[in-house]
Amino acid sequence: MSAPQGVLAVVGATATGKSALAVDVALRLGGEVISADAFTAYRGIDAGTAKPTVEERRGVPHHLVDIKDPSDPFSAGEFARLARAISREILSRGKLPILCGGTGFYVRAFFEGLFVGPPRDERLRTALRIVQERHGAPWLVRALGLIDPESGARISQRDGARAIRYLEIAISTGRRPSDLFRERPGERWEGPSVKVLLTLPRPDLYGRIERRFRESIMTRLPDEVRRLLEAGVPATAPAMAAIGYRETVELVEGRMTPAEWAETVIRQTRRYAKRQETWFRSEPDLHSFRADVPGLVDEVVATAGPLFS
Repeated sequence: MSAPQGVLAVVGATATGKSALAVDVALRLGGEVISADAFTAYRGIDAGTAKPTVEERRGVPHHLVDIKDPSDPFSAGEFARLARAISREILSRGKLPILCGGTGFYVRAFFEGLFVGPPRDERLRTALRIVQERHGAPWLVRALGLIDPESGARISQRDGARAIRYLEIAISTGRRPSDLFRERPGERWEGPSVKVLLTLPRPDLYGRIERRFRESIMTRLPDEVRRLLEAGVPATAPAMAAIGYRETVELVEGRMTPAEWAETVIRQTRRYAKRQETWFRSEPDLHSFRADVPGLVDEVVATAGPLFS
């Protein structure tokens, strides 16, 4: 097999098995995993994020894990810059970078960059939202395609929010957004890529979320949060915004009963998973796979084949 030329992304909602799949594929294809999660970057934020243990990583190098203190910010822009640099370094060694995670905005920032365009024009945005309400998001995407065919082709027909922003940029600057993006080299991933989305029927996904909570998170998270608080990490720290952490602060401080805590964390996690599903449905160029089918690793390995040509 020739050396890889691009990046494989494994994305999806929480509890779909992304981390395990990424490790399996890495072992088959000679890859290294780059975590695309807003919170696994934080040291000490382990149980609630289902951060892979050393044993679960099975010798596969994992990048952007445990690189930040809980009180440090970790923005999508910083993630994207680091992840692109790491990907290029991995490729230079003849290995496959595997971007793995469920933070959709971070994944998008990696591939498309975070363009700092003109200030938002609320009057224009309101007018475009009215157009969307009357005619639908596909109408806006088609309108964008008339102004900027390249941007129009990249945006999902359902992604009205991005269409509005791109139209706003085009109208405000008099220029095509795709041209403005190109003027910022290094702000997006320019190499080949294959993106894999793991899915599950909603009842199955919700069942997995509850089982994982009761079998693992429930017994570990309270002690983890106590250690963080005792170490001086405030409940308002960026890392504590991870699902379940601020709720667990209420538990350990006696403001929530164990039953209330469990119900709340499971509910919040399910809501987050639903938002993740909605986000990834609007992303282009995703190869979708059921997460529970036999032969999944073989299917993903085959799908990644073009990265080696």
